Amino acid sequence: MRLLYSHFVFRFILLLVIGAMLTVSCGRHPGVYAVPAQLSLDLGHDPSGALSFVTMDDPQVDEYLVNDISPDRGFRRWAFIRPELRFRLKETRHLIFTAEFAIPEVTYKVTGPVTVSCAVNGRTLGSLRCAHAGDFRLEEPVPEGLVEADKPTQVTFEAHPRWISPEDGAQLSFLLRSAGFTQ
Repeated sequence: MRLLYSHFVFRFILLLVIGAMLTVSCGRHPGVYAVPAQLSLDLGHDPSGALSFVTMDDPQVDEYLVNDISPDRGFRRWAFIRPELRFRLKETRHLIFTAEFAIPEVTYKVTGPVTVSCAVNGRTLGSLRCAHAGDFRLEEPVPEGLVEADKPTQVTFEAHPRWISPEDGAQLSFLLRSAGFTQ
């Protein structure tokens, strides 16, 4: 009898009672819940997909700019001495190369008429003489065999004359809006 009143037995019985109470309280089973409705997210353009035509305000345009085009984000970007873009085309038949650009009034006052030419993979496609300031569109058919599917396609521009900054010597050709290939 004396053992029943010792601290050891009392603590042991107390732990047993607390343990029993905890196991009894855990006897409920959670309810059954249905799986929530599954929704498809429209995440927009797949960045790994290749575009054949880009505008300068596209989010993925930087993937296509190679050389001499200003990094400033916007509707148009300055083209410098030898602007270059690179495309990877899936379809290469019946292509038309198109570029939209502008000759600003501020540079036209100094340069006068500007001739803008474009080349694809080193071969000149065509040129456009811009006899006034404003917006222009250069559109030229691409000869069969000049562009290969799933291979890099280089597009370069040249403008003559270019505006040359008297302060720092920077050379500006034109403001590029969009460029690429259509069918």
